[in-house]
Amino acid sequence: MREQINIIETLRLFLRHWWKIAISAVLGALLFFLVSAYAMTPVYTSRGSLYVNNSNTMASQNVTLSDLATSQQLAYTYIELLSSDTFMAQVLEYCQLPYTAAQVKGMLYMVPLNETEIIEIRATSYYPAHAQTVVDAVLKNAQDEIMRVIQAGNITVVDEATLPIEPSSPNVGRNTIIGFLLGAFLCMLVIFLIDFFDTRIKSEADISKIRQLPLLGVIPSIASVKMEGKKNEDSK
Repeated sequence: MREQINIIETLRLFLRHWWKIAISAVLGALLFFLVSAYAMTPVYTSRGSLYVNNSNTMASQNVTLSDLATSQQLAYTYIELLSSDTFMAQVLEYCQLPYTAAQVKGMLYMVPLNETEIIEIRATSYYPAHAQTVVDAVLKNAQDEIMRVIQAGNITVVDEATLPIEPSSPNVGRNTIIGFLLGAFLCMLVIFLIDFFDTRIKSEADISKIRQLPLLGVIPSIASVKMEGKKNEDSK
């Protein structure tokens, strides 16, 4: 086991085993590609958005920064209301899909878009039409729910629910790159650990490092002597 880690020696170690690292990286990329492309079920995401207005903004044509700030705060309040179990039950009844209210809630994600008064609504599903239907149900019923609870305020549909064509996940290209890098890293880690915990003496330099004494001489092995003798005979 080595007591110190030398960066230059470690890089040289990796260079000596570059072909192993390359093979491991390619195998990792291939594995992640096959799993992402054929083993994982594609997930589709539909998107829509709502614009939040407060009463002061609606009553005046001159919109101030205070009005916009109030609308942004209302956006968070509206998201909580639209995430309630009561509203999820209404969405499920409107959708007429084979899910429970809890499953519909798990499909939805609502957030103020870039910290503005616009609420982005997303729904994910294995079926593109189901994701679109859930988002559409939220957009269509949001105003009535806000009026029922708060009895004030106004929201406007900015973007209708989209019908996703391409899956949002898995990202095959990104996963393939991750598999490539992970395969290379794991191979480098194994090579490093094997070399780090290797206690065998492989060269004269290893003896000098361990004993910290000058090397006076080296006794050649029988194999090296035979090889040297053979070279001399061939040269004659």
